[in-house]
Amino acid sequence: MIGNRSGWMTVGLVLWMAASVLLWTGGCGAPHKPGIAKPEVWTCAMHPQVRQDHPGKCPLCGMNLSLVRTAETNTASENTAAAETARNTSDVSDRATVMIPGELQQRIGVRIGRVERGPLKMSVQAVGIVQPDETRVARINLKTEGWVDKLFVNFVGQTVRKGDPLLSIYSPQFLSTQQELLNSLSAERTLGGGSQSLSAAARKRLELWDVPQEEIDQLVQTGRSRERLMLRSPIGGTVLEKNVFEKQYVTPEKELYVVGDLSVVWVQAKVYEYEIPHVELGQPATVTIPSLPDRQFTGKVVFIQPTVDEMTRTVQVRIELPNEEGVFKPGMFAQISIRHPMGDGLLVPTSSVLHTGERDIAYRVEPGDHFVPVAVKISPIQFGDCYQILEGLKEGEQIVTSANFLIDSESRIRFGAGGMAGMDHGEHD
Repeated sequence: MIGNRSGWMTVGLVLWMAASVLLWTGGCGAPHKPGIAKPEVWTCAMHPQVRQDHPGKCPLCGMNLSLVRTAETNTASENTAAAETARNTSDVSDRATVMIPGELQQRIGVRIGRVERGPLKMSVQAVGIVQPDETRVARINLKTEGWVDKLFVNFVGQTVRKGDPLLSIYSPQFLSTQQELLNSLSAERTLGGGSQSLSAAARKRLELWDVPQEEIDQLVQTGRSRERLMLRSPIGGTVLEKNVFEKQYVTPEKELYVVGDLSVVWVQAKVYEYEIPHVELGQPATVTIPSLPDRQFTGKVVFIQPTVDEMTRTVQVRIELPNEEGVFKPGMFAQISIRHPMGDGLLVPTSSVLHTGERDIAYRVEPGDHFVPVAVKISPIQFGDCYQILEGLKEGEQIVTSANFLIDSESRIRFGAGGMAGMDHGEHD
């Protein structure tokens, strides 16, 4: 009796297990997973690494968390919407359209601009050094020798006019040449024209020593030679160098003064090899200096070096700049800007384009506070603070110019969630 009871219990247990298996598998085929939804996931648009299973605020920035559902719970309609969104984003296959209410746009600093057609002006920027115009510089030497008796110009920076005395020297050669001229003239008057060649040679020697003609005429008229030879400035300008002192013995090979006319100066700048096609002789250039950052001065390109520096791959460019006010001083640093017009094209602010490494992306603004990611092609040249759009956008379209990093982060999160959605900006209980 007991044995029969045990047998029936075993058979019943087997039947119950078989029925359970049939119920679980639905009678045949692979096991059927129960339709239990995955837990909700809430994250932050600014910090996607923050993820939790309930609403609240981001512990890092304080923004309200947005609801993100896992891919396993996407419905067929959501998958269809995601695919449609991907088709409408100009091959941006890893981002989704985002809807951001106006109030939240203000909070995260969204700014909107427009694709505009405008002139394309290539801007070559360089740093230069102010130097004297070498065609307006005089290096002053004596053409005889002697002892410096007196200095009339004693320091660098002193302003002189053309013909102003720089120094006087006692020169035995100067004194003997004057006496030779007087003696030959006296012999000519006494003996006739036989001594004319001697007087002419002496006069010519004095002229070559830069003795003014009026002083030679005065010497002939008075018959009294001068003990001191005066050295005068050949040009007007500023004394840039002084290499002489009183009582010093000087010879013709010694450079005594350097005088420069600084009413026009040069700015020597170096531009990169690839920028040379945008620089031409006679082209206007805008110059600014640190001491006057709010003022701009206009010069022109007067020289382009015919060779390229092999080490730096740069070419020297010379800017000629008026300096009547004396603002520019040799040795100053100056910022150079040379603009080269290149027609017109579609322009957007540089801040509106995100560089991802693989492509460039902008966010187009559409009705209903929607932001659509668009792959764009930009020119390799930057025009001031703008990029030229070659593909992806049309004239007049609105684009995001600020906070696009936040929008891009939300776009990628929404793509992972399966399609278009909006940033949540309200309070949750």
